[in-house]
Amino acid sequence: MAEERVPSGAIPPGFRLPLKVKLSLLITALLTLTVLLVSAFLLRQSQRDLTDQMTKRGLTIAENLAASAKSPLLTEDELTLNVLVKDAMKDRDVAYVVIADHHGKAIAHSDVSLVGKPVERPRGLKPLADARLVQTYRSEDQGDLIDVAVPLLFRNVPVGSLYLGFSQKSIVEALARARRNAVIISAAMVLVGIAGAVVLASLLSRPILRLMEGTRAIASGDFLVALPIPSRDEIGALTQAFNTMAKSLREKEMIKRAFTRYVAREVVDEVLKDPEKLVLTGERRDVTVLFCDIRGFTPTAERLSPEEVVALLNSFYTLLIDTTFKQEGTLDKFLGDGAMCVFGAPVYYEDHAYRAIKTALAMQAGVRELSAKRLAEGREPIAIGIGVNAGDAVAGTVGTEDRMEYTVIGDSVNLAARLESHAKSGQILVSEWTYRKVKGLVKARSLGAIKVKGKEEEIEVYEVLGLTGARP
Repeated sequence: MAEERVPSGAIPPGFRLPLKVKLSLLITALLTLTVLLVSAFLLRQSQRDLTDQMTKRGLTIAENLAASAKSPLLTEDELTLNVLVKDAMKDRDVAYVVIADHHGKAIAHSDVSLVGKPVERPRGLKPLADARLVQTYRSEDQGDLIDVAVPLLFRNVPVGSLYLGFSQKSIVEALARARRNAVIISAAMVLVGIAGAVVLASLLSRPILRLMEGTRAIASGDFLVALPIPSRDEIGALTQAFNTMAKSLREKEMIKRAFTRYVAREVVDEVLKDPEKLVLTGERRDVTVLFCDIRGFTPTAERLSPEEVVALLNSFYTLLIDTTFKQEGTLDKFLGDGAMCVFGAPVYYEDHAYRAIKTALAMQAGVRELSAKRLAEGREPIAIGIGVNAGDAVAGTVGTEDRMEYTVIGDSVNLAARLESHAKSGQILVSEWTYRKVKGLVKARSLGAIKVKGKEEEIEVYEVLGLTGARP
């Protein structure tokens, strides 16, 4: 019997691979590659995040320590400085702390044998100048370190320097654990992929499609997207990261909307366009402050029902907000039946005094219209007094870590409040200095000098009558 011959190049039937096996092998290979790539990406991102967090933590410790060390350094209180250093060294990640005077001599040192000696910096590090320095280097004894150098300034005069070394051992240990976890997860996912590649392909496609739909939703401005976490693997981590991103964008949008309740949207857009122009940390600025108050509000409120009082205040507040925002001013705070508005901060405008006076005139005109409407409805009219003053003030945030607010503080603010208290119904009072800044643009008449609380000398006061029509 003749032996059956197989054509050259043909695969015998026994060696034919089913499509499911081919698909399983292909998906397994792709899955393996994907797992490796995702793991590498996450590890790299984790390394950056851990390094950033460690750097921020080191900066926070160094800045707090620098703030506490200034006074003892000026008074040569070496005991207090050494206590500060000792307390800082209790942190397991702090490798060393050095506090030196302006001559570079160590006043306090984590190594007490080096106290009183000139500070020797590790080779290769840049010398400290007027700004803080964050550098990294490797020590043979302690491994990779983050060196934070902070100049100690008292009233902008250098009085010494602080050096803090932050160990990166915890980063190395965390990355080692992350690598081990990544290897375990990757191996497990590959085994699962080999066992059920077809099912896995379906499971993988669904969350990816959800992420695509969620991304499109965010691109269209819908920040309320929240995707279900499909699993605890890399896809689940990616989905969680997406949800975190969506939440962050949603919070930023809410902050932006909340910010527009205090300043004009144009100011918000300007701040977002150039955040460096925003002052939040406290800085002396040339600003104009406006105080406004309803005259005779207390007896009026006693004659009205609570609902009528709320309606009146809401109408008044709406008028204040609209007129202030129209001139890019900031509503600093409501003061019962009045308000404090700031022009020139947080975003500076050169003509802030003119903007404030235009706002005051618009407020008076708006109150007259509101009073006419109330009279037509058979209700009591209202009248306001306004005080405006331009000058230097400290603009920034005040409060605690739990409660902070942006405001301006200074003698010029107090004077604006005093002018408002002296203003009669329908009057807008400005100081002589404020009038000089807008002279030629504003019609005003002198009321002479008046005595205000908190001032030893009398203040020349002007009543604003209107605008001249000339543009600033």
